[in-house]
Amino acid sequence: MRFLLTFIVAILFFALASAQKKEEINFSDAFQLDSSEYFLIPRLLDDSNKDPYDKGKGYILWGHYTDILFYNTRTNETKKLLDGRPSLVSPFLQKRSSYYIQEKDPDISNNILPALIIYSIITDDFNGDKVLDSEDPSYLFVSTKTGEDLRQITPKGFDVISWTVSKDKKIILVKGRTDKNKNKKFGNGDDQLYYRIDLNNDISKIKCYQVNL
Repeated sequence: MRFLLTFIVAILFFALASAQKKEEINFSDAFQLDSSEYFLIPRLLDDSNKDPYDKGKGYILWGHYTDILFYNTRTNETKKLLDGRPSLVSPFLQKRSSYYIQEKDPDISNNILPALIIYSIITDDFNGDKVLDSEDPSYLFVSTKTGEDLRQITPKGFDVISWTVSKDKKIILVKGRTDKNKNKKFGNGDDQLYYRIDLNNDISKIKCYQVNL
């Protein structure tokens, strides 16, 4: 009887603690787009929204964004880039405050281009474990600088490792890998490849094709 009472008390205590747990919404620092009225406000992956990204075959990607809000300071309106679709966006690399960095390397972030924004996003449950995590491929996406016309510009099944934007901002070379051995993983036994992306302010005209190496 004493054990039963202890068990019931423990369950009630756990239920009360769970009921009192507060859900949090956490954001990364905002990015202003050039000198425009638009700011990007990324929502961070945290304990309150980790369910679609936890308990899979890989590890959870803390520090990634689950969505990006476009805030218009002129209209005081906010628009979500992904609008609740389960996704993991790789963090943008902010410009540092160092005078040396700003003078010597003003284009630290490859994400913000003159007319477009580039994103590396995990959207595809490639291995079928019902979770988006480190085991799933990152794809490059592009949108306008107001968050419109979001489009995937690298092939399905091609896991992006890194990318380099040309000095004239017209071409991106993307390094990545495909699942060559068909084991639903990216790594050992999978060759690295390069794709070339020809940019265009008209997103529908952007082209992507493999580089012959």
